[in-house]
Amino acid sequence: MKFQYKIWKYKKLDGGALYYAVFISFLISILSGLLILYTYIHNSYIDRQILQEQVFLNVKSGINLISKNPDMLAYGTAENIKLFSNEYDLVNLRKEHWGVYDLLYSNSERRSYKASKVALVGDHLGKKEDVALYLTDKKKYLSISGKTLLKGTCYLPKLGIKRAYIEGQGYQNRELVFGKVLQSESKLPDLNTDKIKYLETLVIKQFSKEDSLVELSRVGSSELISNSFYNKPLILYSDQITNLAGVRLEGNIILKFDQHITIQENCQLKDIIIIAPSVIIADGFKGTLQILATENIIVGKSCQLRYPSFLGVLKSKEDKDAAIVIGENTTVAGGVLLYSTVSNTKDPFKMKIRKSSKVYGIVYCNGFIEHKGNIYGSLYCEGFTLKTAASLYENHLLNATINYEKLPKEFVGINLVEKPINEQIIKWLN
Repeated sequence: MKFQYKIWKYKKLDGGALYYAVFISFLISILSGLLILYTYIHNSYIDRQILQEQVFLNVKSGINLISKNPDMLAYGTAENIKLFSNEYDLVNLRKEHWGVYDLLYSNSERRSYKASKVALVGDHLGKKEDVALYLTDKKKYLSISGKTLLKGTCYLPKLGIKRAYIEGQGYQNRELVFGKVLQSESKLPDLNTDKIKYLETLVIKQFSKEDSLVELSRVGSSELISNSFYNKPLILYSDQITNLAGVRLEGNIILKFDQHITIQENCQLKDIIIIAPSVIIADGFKGTLQILATENIIVGKSCQLRYPSFLGVLKSKEDKDAAIVIGENTTVAGGVLLYSTVSNTKDPFKMKIRKSSKVYGIVYCNGFIEHKGNIYGSLYCEGFTLKTAASLYENHLLNATINYEKLPKEFVGINLVEKPINEQIIKWLN
């Protein structure tokens, strides 16, 4: 048998093809490497974003935790809290007073990522009992006439409420009270002890250079002075200035005056605190501020004290008359307090709310109030006075409104009569 061998002939290839193959292989390897690198960088970016977002959420969660549990943290102390019982979700929380409101500081960090927030918080009044009026029982009727409106739960003297005919006007509404009527005690509910002690200390405090004290006369009238709430409070002090005009102040600033002070309409004030023996606000002023005085506060006509503002007089000297006057067509959004630790029966007119004025929030006066405007929230007082051209009446209301239901449901104000139990964020601060 013969074997036949088939001879295969190989075709020669051009040597340049090898270079093409190597180049294509190299190009594919480069593209594959770039794709792997892109995937790594993208995943790493996503991981960093998730980590950064987690740190930010921890900061907000810390503030929400303290808001719902105010007693967890004492004023002026910082505490590290594990949000979810692990070392990764650790936040540093601190609570400070800022006038009648509170400041909550929250800081968190993980690896190289840090986040911090400052929140101005108050008490959500919409979650409370809908108290429109608390009038102490002095064994006298409450007499109402004209277009007076009481809407919400009213704590009234045992003798109750009745219609009256004053200045030719009888009572015009169908019901005397649009809401529940309960019997009041002979004295007002006690104030929030912690907050009142702080306010009393603040109004008499003598600041020093350690408190970032700056002489107010050194501040330019047209220059904007802004201080972050991440810094120490900036204390602007004067023992001579009696007229504040043209200044622009914003943020973590306290103005301290030893003299009576008048705030002119052209001042631009936001989120600051003013402390003085007596304060007069000129007609037409607009701003957001808290005012604390030891004698009186007089607000002119057509002013707008925007939310969250506050007016407070804390009297401690018997020889000084204390008063708060809110002018016609003026709006105060936040709250009003007139509190005296000493009594003075010489002048029963301690607080006056003029016609067409509006106060949103809580009004607390442990004296008498002449009320002719509108309170949308709660009023606590010892009694009413009403002065007309013909006579002076006690425990009478004429064309006055106290309407708790007109207070916005989302309103976060101040709780003066008890400890806050449901703090909520008013706004975030810089």
